[in-house]
Amino acid sequence: MSRIRLLTTLLAIAALHAATSLAADAPTVLITGASRGIGLELARQYAERGWNVIATARNPGSAATLQDIAREHRNVRLETLDVTDHAAIDALAAQYKDQPIDVLLNNAGISGADEMGQFGHLNYATYDKVHATNVIGPLKMAEAFLPNVAASQQKKIINITSTEGSIGSVRTRGGGYFYRSSKAALNMVMRSLSLDLRPQGITVGLVSPGFVKDDFTKGLDLPIMITPQQSASAVIKVIDGYDLAKTGTFIRHSGETAPW
Repeated sequence: MSRIRLLTTLLAIAALHAATSLAADAPTVLITGASRGIGLELARQYAERGWNVIATARNPGSAATLQDIAREHRNVRLETLDVTDHAAIDALAAQYKDQPIDVLLNNAGISGADEMGQFGHLNYATYDKVHATNVIGPLKMAEAFLPNVAASQQKKIINITSTEGSIGSVRTRGGGYFYRSSKAALNMVMRSLSLDLRPQGITVGLVSPGFVKDDFTKGLDLPIMITPQQSASAVIKVIDGYDLAKTGTFIRHSGETAPW
């Protein structure tokens, strides 16, 4: 990207940010990884419901559809965030220190390229990156934004996980070491967190979004696959139903409890 184009993009984002107005009487959701796929649709659908949406992405300046959503809805604010950058997370939390967040939605995640995760040729630097994004990132987000969640009405920390991280699910193939183990770790981290935060009235949820046709599943076209729009709608319904009685549970997008 040329310097002129980069400057133009940054100015456009700044203008969107300045035009955004977070309503004091509306619930607020903060979504990580909102530039594409499920995260993008979650941002769109929450905005359409009238929620305040803080949509983060590593590079919102290149996320044209996300920018369109922000232009269409004054209740959407775009923020640059890489969840592996802990200083950036702390800075964003400081920026929003007085903003209650009803749903902290940890959606950002990566799979690690398949060729990097073949047994016998494992790329451990890639493994570190997957774990940093999928496990440590959500935990750091929960820690940094806990005061915001505690100050809200709904008090929910929700994490997009996967049944690929379910040890109890029937498997017909091996592999997937990086992604599967990261989601299993995320499940345990958030299960532990749910016990720690329950006394504060904070609900911690784990939602599997279904087998979604998006960037994660390029090249696949199976009858059981659903669109990001269908997945986001189902995920929001599950989140709506989460309460303290369900904290720490692992739920499919269909509303059924998933095996650990």
